[in-house]
Amino acid sequence: MNMPSRASTNSVRHEVLAYFVLLVVSFCLSIFLFMGNPWTASDLNEDSYIWFVEFSRSIFQPQSAYYAESILLPLLARIFGATQTLLTYKLLCGLLTICILPITAIFAQRYFQNLFKTLLFIVLFGLSFQYLQYYILGFPDPLTILLLSLTVFQKRLGAMFALLVLAMLSHFSMAALSVIGLAGLVYFSPNVDFNSHKRMVGVLLAAVLAGKAILLTWYAIFHYQLVSRLDWVLGKGYPFFFERYESNIAGFWITPGISFLVLYFLIATYFLIQKRYTFVFMALFPLAISYAALFWTVDGLRVFAVVIAAPFAYFLISFINSLPFWKASK
Repeated sequence: MNMPSRASTNSVRHEVLAYFVLLVVSFCLSIFLFMGNPWTASDLNEDSYIWFVEFSRSIFQPQSAYYAESILLPLLARIFGATQTLLTYKLLCGLLTICILPITAIFAQRYFQNLFKTLLFIVLFGLSFQYLQYYILGFPDPLTILLLSLTVFQKRLGAMFALLVLAMLSHFSMAALSVIGLAGLVYFSPNVDFNSHKRMVGVLLAAVLAGKAILLTWYAIFHYQLVSRLDWVLGKGYPFFFERYESNIAGFWITPGISFLVLYFLIATYFLIQKRYTFVFMALFPLAISYAALFWTVDGLRVFAVVIAAPFAYFLISFINSLPFWKASK
């Protein structure tokens, strides 16, 4: 009978310790950010954003509202009995919001295999991604953000595909925009070989199509006839959105937060210095998509956060992996 060597035992202990440290740090940071939201107490006690819990209760019946494209979280809430009251539904959303950083930390460590790289990612992502503090309970955003963020840590294309399909079921329109922004970054990434680029982009696009096919099948089975988000936008008209933009131009541009914008452009500057011009251009593309989504909707930060989630996480990973002192420390 072969006994485990001392070296392998120490390796397991170090790995367990790394995950423990990451969970403690990410959970504490997540709770700190979550409790920093000044509107949480009033939000929990108000009957605001009730339509998703009502949709969850009637998810197997015909629907027409455009938000019924987001079936995953309402379905999970129905399965786990979180639709009894609006409060229980919002508590589920709150739990998912708190879990974004800890779960991401686990997947990030599996990807990086380096405690300090993962800690750097969690701290930078946590402190700059404003949604983690200024969330709105009741929407499928935390689940969508989590699925999109986990996607960029997958080395197996099958796992990436599965997570993206789930993201499409969580919030198709915004997740699809996030994937479009991510595709350019992946294709011109400095950290992956060209053939891997093409395969990954193929998986991204296939996941969007597969997610849409599943949704159309669901609509047919349960007789959904949804008003599309495009119909809703066209119904409002361009003047409506432009007037909202003009009423607070500065607020529009700083919606994702000063810390996010500063970090994003610092990373872009770093890659410009590295002469990764195409990669920097493709990093600005998802930013433009996110601002476009922000302009043509009325939900503010939550829309921007979902659309930018996957590209921002991938951009941050690329930055961390390219830092020279990791190689010097080997």
